[in-house]
Amino acid sequence: MDSRVTVKIYGQEYTIAGDKAEEEIQKIAEYVDNKMRLISRVASEAAQGSIGILTAINVAEEYFDALNQIEQLRISKTKLENDSKYYLKMWEDAKKNFAQYKENLSQMQDQKKESEERFKELQAKCTEYENSFFDLQMENIQLKSELEKMKNNS
Repeated sequence: MDSRVTVKIYGQEYTIAGDKAEEEIQKIAEYVDNKMRLISRVASEAAQGSIGILTAINVAEEYFDALNQIEQLRISKTKLENDSKYYLKMWEDAKKNFAQYKENLSQMQDQKKESEERFKELQAKCTEYENSFFDLQMENIQLKSELEKMKNNS
């Protein structure tokens, strides 16, 4: 879009051609006009002829300050992106660790259940062996008693 706009800067008319919209060109011209008027108010009588140069220097300073700010923002953005990647990796690692923990917990619960079942089986066998042992002891006492009786009878 090629625009031709007539603007007034510091009391003089200029025709400016550019690829920006007419409103944007007007806005830029108004900014320069305001800058020149501000500088003319604070400049000494001797500097009145250099208002254009002083305005250009002032705008250039703002431009380089803006470039510096943009660079600082790029650095901050890069740092934030790197931080985000780091924290996302930590989050993914934490999710994996949590999933592994859940799996390990499930396995340990299964092992505990199996161990408890095995313990009950062994406890039942132990009770069975105790009962058998008691029965054998009773039978042993009975046999000893019968043996004693036989000895006494003989």
